Amino acid sequence: MALQRELTTSVDSWAPTGTFKFDGSTSDLALQLYLRSQDGDEIAQLRLSSIPDTVTSRLSDVNVEFNDLDGFAQRAVLWDSGFAATPDGDVKQIWTLKGLSMAEIALTLDEYEATECTAFNCTQPDGTAGYNNDKCTGTQMFTGVKCVVEEHEQSNQGLAMWSIGGESTTIPEIGLVKHTWTDSKDYKVYAVHTLSVTSERSYGDCPVVETYGYLNIPCYGTDDVPASELTVPTPSDWVTSWAQSFAANTDGGSSSTGSRTSEPNPNSKVSDTSASNVALLGGSIGGALCLLLIAVLLALFVAARRRRKDSESEDQGSPKAVEHVELVSPDPTHWDDQRTTVSTHPRPTVDDSLPHSGPTVPLSDDSWSNGGTTGNQSIPSQQQHGNSSQPASVVRPNEGDFRYSGQSAVALSSRTQETNRLSAPGPAVAAMVYEESRTFGSEGAPPPYEEALRTWQPKEVAAPLEKIHGLGPVNALRVLAAYPSVNRRRLQLDQVLIERQLPMTTLQTDSFVGRYNGQQVLLKRLAPSPNVNVAAVDDLAFEIQQRAHVRHPNLVQFIGAGWTSVHDLGMVVEYLPHGSLRAYLDQNKSSLDTWTPQKTVITGGIARALAYLHEQNYVHNNICAKKVLLTDKLEAKLASCESIATSPSSGAKVNSRQALWLAPEVLNGAPYSPATDIYSFGALLTELDTCEMPYFDARSKSGDAMGVSEIIALVKEGRLRPSFNAECPQFIRQLGEACCQQDPENRLTAQQIVQLLEGK
Repeated sequence: MALQRELTTSVDSWAPTGTFKFDGSTSDLALQLYLRSQDGDEIAQLRLSSIPDTVTSRLSDVNVEFNDLDGFAQRAVLWDSGFAATPDGDVKQIWTLKGLSMAEIALTLDEYEATECTAFNCTQPDGTAGYNNDKCTGTQMFTGVKCVVEEHEQSNQGLAMWSIGGESTTIPEIGLVKHTWTDSKDYKVYAVHTLSVTSERSYGDCPVVETYGYLNIPCYGTDDVPASELTVPTPSDWVTSWAQSFAANTDGGSSSTGSRTSEPNPNSKVSDTSASNVALLGGSIGGALCLLLIAVLLALFVAARRRRKDSESEDQGSPKAVEHVELVSPDPTHWDDQRTTVSTHPRPTVDDSLPHSGPTVPLSDDSWSNGGTTGNQSIPSQQQHGNSSQPASVVRPNEGDFRYSGQSAVALSSRTQETNRLSAPGPAVAAMVYEESRTFGSEGAPPPYEEALRTWQPKEVAAPLEKIHGLGPVNALRVLAAYPSVNRRRLQLDQVLIERQLPMTTLQTDSFVGRYNGQQVLLKRLAPSPNVNVAAVDDLAFEIQQRAHVRHPNLVQFIGAGWTSVHDLGMVVEYLPHGSLRAYLDQNKSSLDTWTPQKTVITGGIARALAYLHEQNYVHNNICAKKVLLTDKLEAKLASCESIATSPSSGAKVNSRQALWLAPEVLNGAPYSPATDIYSFGALLTELDTCEMPYFDARSKSGDAMGVSEIIALVKEGRLRPSFNAECPQFIRQLGEACCQQDPENRLTAQQIVQLLEGK
């Protein structure tokens, strides 16, 4: 029996919003399944021959099993992970092309007709048209497809390969169908179907009684696409959170008394009145015991909290010294010799010689020395680790802002000059010597780190922005209107000429590609809603405020914002059609399996963007190849600046693949800081070098691939780091190692990285 979650009036923080359209503009079937679930629909759990290891591992990370999920969540997790079932219940894998997600593989009518295939339409009950493919060869169809299905045997069903149409209440019944036919040559096209094959209309015919259409998505088979072009789709965080919500339903110890019936006992000598009196007496005694237990627990809690406060006061008075642990490079004897598309890499291995001490930095919000925006960023020498004096500056994130430190620029600069450290960094940094020839913006080799530290001067930072979160939609827009950087870029959104809508990436907003003043732009605006979406207005207004405040050649350019009410707030930024760095690496693995000058240019652009943000007292929180966009000249631009107030908490990221880029202190519960951005930058360097995700080749001592949870546990303890290609230049390798130091204070600053790359 399918498990059904009890519907409540509250909305989970992770819950998606928006609507699903069966017009081919999106293939986010997980969203439609979630919407049908929330509307109280029911669907049976799946009966599958096996559950993919990828799905099992993903659920294991949030302590849920596949059978714990109801029918909706099972189908959503399977689809979002890149899998679907055949009519026989066999699960097959689905890959995407060009780094697309599972929400982006459908074809609209325009995209379908661009293949020069023809379509026929049937009228749906609401008067709109649903479309199926008509005259189309496999060769034509393949010019538009965006997905690849694992090969399998199946008899042809004589159904449409491509189709759009449907109604909002349709429950997707996702299945894979193999289409084969002969038309002067043999053709084979796989397709994802969203309606039971027994319910679809016959190919080329409209039903006598009007019915709603359905969404069919054509795909290649794996025999027709090189393995190097296949992309494993990135799972959606909100689907993982949805699955995690079923953990509360797996206790098994509770049962509903309402479903039980009691039978009369003919041998009972006790009257109904006596039984009632006994029940009342028992209830009174039980209630008294419960009150006593609550009082005892409350007293224990107060005492424990008092002891914890006393302990924290002692810790703040004399902070404990953090033991310095030298970074250990991966074991070069364990090279992966089975990769065919990139050179062999040293596998990340577990070093049992390193301590299992858990957190290596204090977890208090008040215990962070400002490693990214003050003079204390300079990497301390080994002798300074034992210093028990209070740090010169302390980072406290501003409420509603992702910039750091509310101190004045003058005080910050003077303090920096007093505490600037000019000593050489720790061994992992001091040993860095560049031996290969390269061009990093100048002909000379980079200077020693001592010189980089000596020549680096912090810049004054801007004043904190006015708080915008929590003001309410109307007041938030008033703050925007009064903010000069936004007001001078106020524009009329109807002047943006819309070209096409993009698949949903955030379910509170819609995104469109269009043109404004002759420039191709991206318009992000609130999704249509009859009611004011307070959270959506809050988040978008905050993003506009932040983007309007920063401007750098290596950040995606903010063009303007516009609104007439709280219902139509929108933001316009430059559009980069070449996509993300992650997609570029996936598409060009064969030519990027070694370090290239282009990778150096990309690295420098990312570093300059980070240096600028940190100078402005901002942190990014999400540095990875997916968040880097490329211009037509393959120059890097950071796609967004996320805030501590609006981005998922570190706890949410720890349960997803995003944790692969997180610094160990964040995994252990510490707040984000400029130093955590630097750690993520080091992980990004391994992405650039290997063209793979961090830890892709992590192996346990038994040789088995590690799951995300295993990797996270080892990173927390300082026993695992991302690895580089064996042929990676020594300078890049050691730069990455210096960024990924366990102790945040031992990491480079973004400005130091820029100086090293540019040879200044």
